[in-house]
Amino acid sequence: MNSNNYIKLFPLVLSSVFFASCMKSNPMITQSSITATESIGCDNLQSKVFDSMYEFLEQERATPDLEILKQELAVQIDQLAAKQKITDLEKVSEFKSEFYKIFDLLIEESKSSKQIKTVKEHLQTLIELEMQDSSSQQNIVLNSKISKQFHKVSSLSQSMNLECQKEQATPIETAVPAPVNAQSRMMAGLNNAFSTAYQSCQALQIPEVSSSTSSVVGIRRIGTHTDGVGGIREVYDVKAVQSTHPYIRVASGEQNGCFNVRSNPLIYDYGGEPGISNNTINFFKNVGSGSSVLGVDCSAYVSSVIAASGFRYKPGVDNKAVYIRQTAVKFVDAKKSGFTCFDNITLSKAESIKPGDIAGVRGHVVMIDKVGTDPFGLKKLSSVAQCSTISPANFDFTVTQSSPSKNGIGINKYIIKDYLAEQGSTGKMTVLFTEMAKNACKAYFQNAAIKPASADWGIIRHNGKPECLAPRIQLANQSCVSQCQL
Repeated sequence: MNSNNYIKLFPLVLSSVFFASCMKSNPMITQSSITATESIGCDNLQSKVFDSMYEFLEQERATPDLEILKQELAVQIDQLAAKQKITDLEKVSEFKSEFYKIFDLLIEESKSSKQIKTVKEHLQTLIELEMQDSSSQQNIVLNSKISKQFHKVSSLSQSMNLECQKEQATPIETAVPAPVNAQSRMMAGLNNAFSTAYQSCQALQIPEVSSSTSSVVGIRRIGTHTDGVGGIREVYDVKAVQSTHPYIRVASGEQNGCFNVRSNPLIYDYGGEPGISNNTINFFKNVGSGSSVLGVDCSAYVSSVIAASGFRYKPGVDNKAVYIRQTAVKFVDAKKSGFTCFDNITLSKAESIKPGDIAGVRGHVVMIDKVGTDPFGLKKLSSVAQCSTISPANFDFTVTQSSPSKNGIGINKYIIKDYLAEQGSTGKMTVLFTEMAKNACKAYFQNAAIKPASADWGIIRHNGKPECLAPRIQLANQSCVSQCQL
């Protein structure tokens, strides 16, 4: 590079630094701009850009000021250009302009097109966009615009010879032994999350919740969530919870490496979510939109199991702790949600539900835990004509979930026929499993393969393919239960 080019480039960098110094200081915006730009020229740029937004929304619980963010991005891009001795100022300026447009889409247009009112809704929308969710027309339009914009940025960086400055991890496809049993891997993650939540291996040995299980004492509902749907609860008598909650009874107290769950019991918390820090999930830090009690809702629990199992939702998209912020409805239709590592199950005479399957409706999601030899009671029937009369009373499997059952028990394992009896014949989960059973019945007697589909319910299963595996997300305090047989 000749001296004239250096003279042209340095004022550009100094100008960016000057503008940055005049901005209102916000370390998180600076950090987000670093995260967004450190992979320019790398294959994982799109992933890091989304990460930059997740970081800010998670930490600040607010949307970043777009203009201040752009100024911080300019500082980072100018520094990168100077480091790589890129002197074409027009190209640098064009690159900035196109790079900014990505954030226009992720911040301004996503909020306006989907009428986003809360940070939680914004975070959930960004996750949908990274997954390329196609469940709404707004998402389809945004997905197209975002893909085109990243392509423009990538083409520009190549034309400028912007090189990847950050060492990229070895692709998990070559790092993970292939293939694995997705069912056993998911169940290991499930039991890890369950025992970690209660800081007890013994919690895994407690008999499943049933109709004969007494309600928990010491918890009460004190109001309604701001969305007007779920309840807000509190623990008013810790000792009563300790003696009547089946899992808290065996939870760890003050032991080395363990969180004192006995004194700080996890219960059902509508809108409650685990904390996230350094890509670690923490059941013992209260966040989300629920109450001040410790506890998580249904989608946060099931998503935590997926993360702890080491599963991707789609090839090329990392296993990220932030994906526990998804809603229950995302597990209804794998294809629409962009979960290409999952698929809605197909039923046949030889294939039925399996442990690790995820059953979702609009408003709740559970995971299949144990499955009997005849899960839908089909052997009690003699012909396809009886499929319409199938009864949940004959179902033989259990589910794991976080639910308000038994006066707010929270994370639990429940015998399905008793759980559905609690929900009633019109309950969404009752409808899901009854319809699934009817389809299983038809498949069984007609020796057919049936893939049930509904806009309101569905059961999805991970494919376990090598490209869909990833390092497991760590759970805070999981060392307390490292001796558990998972």
